[in-house]
Amino acid sequence: MDKLPALDDIRVFVTAARLTSFARAAEQLMVSPAYISKRIKLLEENLGLTLFYRSARAISLTLEGETVLRTGVQMLQDLDTMKNELMACRDETRGLLRISCSTGFGTEYLNPFILSLRERYPLLDIDLTLVDRAIDIVTENVDLDICLGGSIPEQYIARRIAANVRVFCAAPAYLERRGCPVHPQDLEQAHDCISIRERNQHPASWKVECEGESLAITPNSQLSVNNGNVAKQWCLGGQGILLRSIWSVRQELEQGTLVRVLPQWQQTADVYAVYSRTTQSSAKLRVFIENLEQYLRDQLALDAPV
Repeated sequence: MDKLPALDDIRVFVTAARLTSFARAAEQLMVSPAYISKRIKLLEENLGLTLFYRSARAISLTLEGETVLRTGVQMLQDLDTMKNELMACRDETRGLLRISCSTGFGTEYLNPFILSLRERYPLLDIDLTLVDRAIDIVTENVDLDICLGGSIPEQYIARRIAANVRVFCAAPAYLERRGCPVHPQDLEQAHDCISIRERNQHPASWKVECEGESLAITPNSQLSVNNGNVAKQWCLGGQGILLRSIWSVRQELEQGTLVRVLPQWQQTADVYAVYSRTTQSSAKLRVFIENLEQYLRDQLALDAPV
């Protein structure tokens, strides 16, 4: 046997063997009897075996044919099982989904979202990793990474699911002591800054925009940390000026414990769903992303400071 037999030939053979008739097999498979004869002959040549005893009136299986029938039936059943499982994976919202996100955004938004999603899809299992560093979704076996701003590797699929900006803020005590900057370049020497080494955010450079103008500055960072919540606590303590997502500081801005500085300047940091395979192949991935997009559209708009 030079090569494995074609699955179509196995299916033709099994049908003919079960019906003990090439003509009835042709009728069931909606092909000609000549096609059935040709495929079985090719199968016999491929295997180097005679599978049927043929007479003018009937066919019957040889001993080798009975072996091929038994294994062929099992092979086709296994193939059908595989197809059904793949269809279920594509069409059913069930199974394990591995998600990663930064600590702050994951705690604030993904946590309540997942709880609400589970109420509608109880067969969907979630493995959530909150980590304040860049994630390689392939090597770390992550199905979906939720990113805010920064650069995303070109080999991945990135879907924008919500708008978000980062703004400058500082505590009133800091502004009383050091004054208020009038231009982002003031942050390079004249002021103290707090930098965040978070995920794919570059702490050494802040790129901000104002009415179409784009500017990159190197902040005078006296303090640096890999956790946004810690950075906010330092900012509240009057340690410097912070560039932080507006959803993270909305409550402090409303209460006055933090004040926006350089309010005309901001940094785009939209929320992206990042994954390595299309959502057409996974119902659970598609359902998660589509529902999260709707949740964030409503929630971020509701939580934005007035």
